[in-house]
Amino acid sequence: MKKLISILVLLNLVLLMTIGCTESRYKSEKIAIIFSSVGLGDKSYNDLCYEGVLRAQDELGIEFDYSEPKSPKEYENVIREYAESEEYVLIIAVESEQVDGVAKVSKDFPKQKFMISDSRATLPNVVSIYEKWTEQVFLNGTIAGLAMLSDVNNNSKENVAGVILGIESSQLREAAVAFESGVKYVNPDAKVISAVVNDFAAHSKAKEIALLLYSRGAIFIQHLAGSAGLGVFAAANEADKYAFGVDGNQNFYDSDHIVATARRDINNILYEEIKDMKSGNWNPGVHEYAMKENVLQEAREGSSVELSDQIVQRVETIRNKIINKEIIIPLTANELEEWEINR
Repeated sequence: MKKLISILVLLNLVLLMTIGCTESRYKSEKIAIIFSSVGLGDKSYNDLCYEGVLRAQDELGIEFDYSEPKSPKEYENVIREYAESEEYVLIIAVESEQVDGVAKVSKDFPKQKFMISDSRATLPNVVSIYEKWTEQVFLNGTIAGLAMLSDVNNNSKENVAGVILGIESSQLREAAVAFESGVKYVNPDAKVISAVVNDFAAHSKAKEIALLLYSRGAIFIQHLAGSAGLGVFAAANEADKYAFGVDGNQNFYDSDHIVATARRDINNILYEEIKDMKSGNWNPGVHEYAMKENVLQEAREGSSVELSDQIVQRVETIRNKIINKEIIIPLTANELEEWEINR
C-alpha cells in the first residue's frame, strides 16, 4: 500500500512538473529577432527594429535574443533553430528577404507565433507588417520635381532625378516607381533614371553609381539602398547635389545636401505590435501602416536645404490628398504609364 502511495505521489509530481514546464513555455516573455544580413549598425532599418525591441524590453519587461545572419542563405536555418528551441513566444524576422524562410518554418511549427516586417505575406500563424512607404517616397518625388523647377537646383538647366535601389526586388521597384510618379505628378517633363547596387552594404559601389547618375544630369537622388545609402550621401556631397534618405531620419548626415527622409517608424510599429501580442491581441495577417497612422512621415527636420513656402504648401496639399485617397500612387511601370496618359 505504501509503495502504491509512493508511486502515486511520484506520478503527481511528474505531472505537476510537466504542466509547469508547459505553462512556462507558453507564458514566456522571451522573443527572438533575426536581423537582415546587413546587420546592426546600418544606420537604417535594422537599427530601428533594434530600438523597437529595446523599448519593449525596457517598458514591457520582454527579454529577447537576436541573430545577425551573414548571408540570406542562413535565414531559414536561424529561424528554424529558434522555433525548435520552443523558448520564444514570438520570433521576428526583419525585412521581406526572410519571407521564404518564415513561410517554410511557420508551416512546420503551426503553434509558434511569427512576425515579419516589410512584408505582405498571408500565413496562418504570422503577423506581416507592411509599411506603405511608397507614400512618403512619392512625396519626396514631388519635392524633387518642384525643386527642379525652382532655384534649389543651383540654377542647373537639367530636369533629371535619380533613384538607387539596394537590390532588385518587387517592393523596392514599387518604391522607385512611386518616387518617379511623385516627380512627374508636379513636373511632367522631368526624366527619372535608376540603378541597382545589388548589395545593401556596399557604400563605395553606391557612391560610384550615384556619381554616375549625377554626371548624367540628376540633381536629386532618392536612395532605397539601406546602409549603402551612406555612399549616395557621400556622392551628393562630392558632386554638390542633393539626395533623399529613407527609414530613420537621415538628414543629419549631411544637412546641406539631404533634402528630406521618407521616414518609417518601424521602431514604434514593432513596439506596438509586441505590446499587442503581450496583451493577448494576436491577430495573424497583414497589418498595414500608412501616413494616416502617423508612423510614416516625410521628414524635413535636420535639413538645411531651403525650400520655398510655395513648395512646402504644395507638398502638404498633396500629402492630404494621399491620406484622403484622392491620389492613387502607381506602383508598376504599366500603372505609371497609364496614369500619365489619363492624368
